[in-house]
Amino acid sequence: MNPRKYLKDERTTAPTNGLNFFWSYYGEVAQLVDTSLLITVASALALGFALVLKDYIASFTAGIVFRSVGHIKRGRRVKILTVPTIKGDILNVGPIRTSLMEVGDGERLPSVQTGRVVKVPNFMLLNNPVLIYGDTIIDEVIAYTNCPNPDLGIVIGHMKEAIASQGHKVIEVGVYQKEDRLVVHGIFESNPRDLTDARSNILREFLEKENKEPKVSGESSGNNLH
Repeated sequence: MNPRKYLKDERTTAPTNGLNFFWSYYGEVAQLVDTSLLITVASALALGFALVLKDYIASFTAGIVFRSVGHIKRGRRVKILTVPTIKGDILNVGPIRTSLMEVGDGERLPSVQTGRVVKVPNFMLLNNPVLIYGDTIIDEVIAYTNCPNPDLGIVIGHMKEAIASQGHKVIEVGVYQKEDRLVVHGIFESNPRDLTDARSNILREFLEKENKEPKVSGESSGNNLH
């Protein structure tokens, strides 16, 4: 017999024999196991995998959306309105999670980076309301004073000077009466990248100016304004 022909026949018949063995074995197993049971088990396994992977799939999809739209990107400050609130500067948008440099909010280290990195699943940024800060933000500062100076123009001027001294643009300054005190409300344009609380610095500067202003004799500290 030709050796080459023999090898060719062996290579052809070996896979065929293997397939025949598999189907004969499968047929025997199928006779012993109910087909409906196999379908039930396969469906349960598929459902289990779907439940385990659903968050990963949702996060992966959200990551694609972020890269396409461009609102959620490196260097942008965001605030996720969940409980508790998550606020931070985006360090990286990964395929599954987004890394944030945590920023204090409210009375706890306001506008100051805490040095802690928060890793948030991408689907949280897609499924929850998110505040996206621009290059500049509009902020406010509120000061309470007993009105040592009766000239409201001077009081408003002090607030404007305090805002400008910190390098911020003055938007508007107003005053109104609350019980026995005068409330000075300053609105200004700020940079979200400021590592210090601009409101505290402005308030300190304003109060220093007010305390330096001499009181007018005969004027009470609790003037009523209408």
